[in-house]
Amino acid sequence: MEKKIYRDCQRNQACCLGGYAIDGCTQFIPFNNSKTHCKACGCPRNYHRKVLCRDLEQSPNGKSFRSLREAKRMARQQQSCGGVNMKQRKSKFSMGQREAMREFGEGLGWSMRNKDRQEEINRFCERIGVSRIIFKTWLNNRKKCYFKGTSSANISS
Repeated sequence: MEKKIYRDCQRNQACCLGGYAIDGCTQFIPFNNSKTHCKACGCPRNYHRKVLCRDLEQSPNGKSFRSLREAKRMARQQQSCGGVNMKQRKSKFSMGQREAMREFGEGLGWSMRNKDRQEEINRFCERIGVSRIIFKTWLNNRKKCYFKGTSSANISS
């Protein structure tokens, strides 16, 4: 049986000033049986971080929780026990693909925003065997390196 508990308050107290500051309330405490506002900070319950636990008092190894760190670790384990690997595979490109993408990226001006060239971009991606999203990600990552390299080259010359 999963039990909902509400932990630390996430309300940004400095939002109107353009900053970020939380009040330090570490656990939702119901105010006078209302169960909608916290007695400690006065915030509504939905401002507090919700944690789903099967049994807060006992962990699977029989020990009681010692800290919030232990509870978070257990929650991560529960999410990953479905056998699903959440890590994404890193794309590997051949030298020919990298060179073609670099040349095409320079021709685009390191931006895919030009609406007139969308069909050309689609044909290019299809020709070299890379999906459009992967090319876009590669282009954005290389753009940072390209401009970093050209700015330092211009200063030294």
